[in-house]
Amino acid sequence: MSSITILASVVCCSVICLSLLPQLVHSITQEQLEKTARTFRQVCQPKHKISDEVADAVNRGVFADTKDFKCYVSCLLDIMQVARKGKVNYEKSLKQIDTMLPDHMKPAFRAGLEACKSAAQGVKDHCEAATILLQCFYKNNPKFVFP
Repeated sequence: MSSITILASVVCCSVICLSLLPQLVHSITQEQLEKTARTFRQVCQPKHKISDEVADAVNRGVFADTKDFKCYVSCLLDIMQVARKGKVNYEKSLKQIDTMLPDHMKPAFRAGLEACKSAAQGVKDHCEAATILLQCFYKNNPKFVFP
């Protein structure tokens, strides 16, 4: 298994965990979540020249309307294996939900994934599509946290 595949799996799991922070105190610490988020940012943020302020604004529902930001989102979703080139990795995401989440949380996350799986269908630009997906995920989970 390549280190990229391992990192991508860790990232995907971490995004789910970040979304569930209040419920996952037994599974992962705040420090571990923050460290994982920093790792993801270190890969994508410099590549797309995104400031901390712009990246942090996502968690307040503010999505910059720039190509760099949209491609930053695409980069993160690709690493996390939530999406690839703007298309949802539905089966991989379902597997992560089933493997990583407590039983009482699974239905809500499956419903959110279901709500967003085709949100960017037909959008040709993968950066634009990734941002549409992110906005859908944010809208369907008010406790959502993005790296």
